[in-house]
Amino acid sequence: MAGIRAGRLRALQAVDTELTADSVEWCPVEGCQHLLACGTYQLRAPRDQPALDSSEPQVRLGRLYLFSFSEDDTAKPLLEVQRRDSSAVLDMKWCHIPVSGHVLLGLANASGSVGLLRLMECEKSSFTLQPVSSLTLDESSLSLSLDWSTGKSVRAREQPLKIISSDSKGQLHLLMVNEGTAELQLVASWPAHHFEAWIAAFNYWQTELVYSGGDDCLLRGWDTRMLGTPVFTSKSRHSMGVCSIQSSPHQEHILATGSYDEHVLLWDTRNIRQPLADVPVQGGVWRLRWHPVHHHLLLAACMHNGFKILNCQKAIEHSFASCPSPCEKSNLKTTSDSHHYIAGL
Repeated sequence: MAGIRAGRLRALQAVDTELTADSVEWCPVEGCQHLLACGTYQLRAPRDQPALDSSEPQVRLGRLYLFSFSEDDTAKPLLEVQRRDSSAVLDMKWCHIPVSGHVLLGLANASGSVGLLRLMECEKSSFTLQPVSSLTLDESSLSLSLDWSTGKSVRAREQPLKIISSDSKGQLHLLMVNEGTAELQLVASWPAHHFEAWIAAFNYWQTELVYSGGDDCLLRGWDTRMLGTPVFTSKSRHSMGVCSIQSSPHQEHILATGSYDEHVLLWDTRNIRQPLADVPVQGGVWRLRWHPVHHHLLLAACMHNGFKILNCQKAIEHSFASCPSPCEKSNLKTTSDSHHYIAGL
């Protein structure tokens, strides 16, 4: 946990999750924004197995935590309210809106499944997550990511509730969610990448369109109404695996991508030939998140190098002023705090 004070950050609390924490998500739904879910992943060989004996499969352990944050408790503001052992969690995301009056959390796990959990309120304003449905997509692969179609702040009434997921075989899976029962239904699966498809994400403004990134260094766009051939393939911008993509929920046409190559790229989806900006962040970019209130701020979770906060205001303004012509890369600015990096895109 960190709090911003005069442009600097300070630690509020450290929590030991025992297993490696690889997915952390604040609940975006009003009234539940103090709740934090954390998913963990740990690869372990079976006990007593010799190091060179590969006859038995490795075990992928996981655990899901639910925390509650309270500003009133200055000593330990983050309180653990639930933990659930599970298959290793590779990704998770809250549905951005209530579904039939309930808050849902989606999990992508090492058993090749996507699962939904429902947030239940108990006595004394306490909460728990209860499994409500699960769908195995490919039991011989790992489910690596998922995204909900509900990222945009206003959802059209006729818009169906969908999930896009990716797996370790390079496949994408489109699912529909029954809003009454929260049951999952597989709509389509298709090969998207030659190696692991690390990430899949919706265009929140046109939810027929999805994006994917893979270990083959490719960023691709897909129209789910015409599967088989990608709408576009960007081959040369990321030099290593693409492992994070997020459409801006605030500005139409703005897309952010991150890669093992330690670069964050910002795109205008109307002109995918050249990015609006290319920012080195000195760490493989595992996840990207747009700020829910300050629409120009982008958070990058960087492997082995903490996190970076990117200021995308100039690039976004440049996009709307000059597109569809390609836009030039911008300069970087850093603050004096080595843990707080502001890039002026």
